Amino acid sequence: MRPRFWGLAVRALLYSIRQRRVGASDEYQLFPKISLGQPTAKPLQATVPVPSAWQGLLAETKTRAFRVWRENRPLQGWDAPGDDPLRVGRLYSVTKSVLSLAWGIADAEKRVPQLDEIVHGGMTVRQLLRMDSGLPFDEGFSRVNRQVHTYLTRNAGRAARSVRVVEPVAEEFHYNDYHSLLLGVLLEEGLKKSGWVPRIAGPNLVSTWMYERLLAPLDLSAPVHFVVDSARNGFPKTESGLCLCADDLVKIGQLVLNHGVWDGRVLVPAAWLDQSTDPHLGWSGVESFRRYRNLAWGPWLSQGRGFYGWHWWGRLEKDSKPTVFAMGIHGQLLVISPKHRAVVVRLADRWSLKGWWPDKILEGLEKGLI
Repeated sequence: MRPRFWGLAVRALLYSIRQRRVGASDEYQLFPKISLGQPTAKPLQATVPVPSAWQGLLAETKTRAFRVWRENRPLQGWDAPGDDPLRVGRLYSVTKSVLSLAWGIADAEKRVPQLDEIVHGGMTVRQLLRMDSGLPFDEGFSRVNRQVHTYLTRNAGRAARSVRVVEPVAEEFHYNDYHSLLLGVLLEEGLKKSGWVPRIAGPNLVSTWMYERLLAPLDLSAPVHFVVDSARNGFPKTESGLCLCADDLVKIGQLVLNHGVWDGRVLVPAAWLDQSTDPHLGWSGVESFRRYRNLAWGPWLSQGRGFYGWHWWGRLEKDSKPTVFAMGIHGQLLVISPKHRAVVVRLADRWSLKGWWPDKILEGLEKGLI
């Protein structure tokens, strides 16, 4: 076997041993990371407890933090016993959706390749955002595979550029971390080429761009951490590495709900958000998701109401704009409901629900239980 494979296998073994000592939310402590900025600790609103019936569910499902923000109502909050309300947790694939917002800002300033420009093996930016298959990928951590490669690589840029298009493009949705890593690499290249100079010192252009142009204006309540591929390269894991507290993730949800406007200032172009969450521009319909019929996503997707946009999930609603949400592998969720003018955040170490969390949360909003 090749030396590079053996190196990955050893890292995977060491990771499997070390990760038993921490919950998934705290896994960022096992990897090289960078910290960005100082929190302003600006409060959202006076926090009130989540209703008691939901407190039992949250404790039972090993939830670490839960927030419910509904317009013109106090912020509801719940934290696992012993957890700091401003505790930072790894967001995993919620990172992908935040990356899409940051890309939209760069796109508006023409700092990155245009949507239909070919950027990798015949694939365009639009196809990377939609995850239009093409790139091979394997799900799961039970063996050394492509998901383990993207997660543990010490050179994210090389890993992204090395993957080859081997499947038909734009014929089938395939959730795939290589798409997001490639977008991170392209964002870095675009920022360099356009000559962007940050106002604040940062270890990497991509992480600094995401912080300075998107996160810092939200008046963050806690530090921002970003897992990087290695101390030597310092490239942010744009598929899974962002770490925030629950309150600050609520603010991202509010930003999306308000069409990219925060405190009277446009941070993300409304047109980009509209395209990112448009079911007609992404993947929708039962057949689009046939690859996942036998996975946990299967029953939900088989209803025909689910769709995937430009690194955002969505659910079609009657007489309302779609619900959109970002989702991490261990049940990290950012749910944004235009129908209820609500944002719900769940941070956790595991999924731990016999059902589909977005539907459970939306049912709670619909019935006034949260």
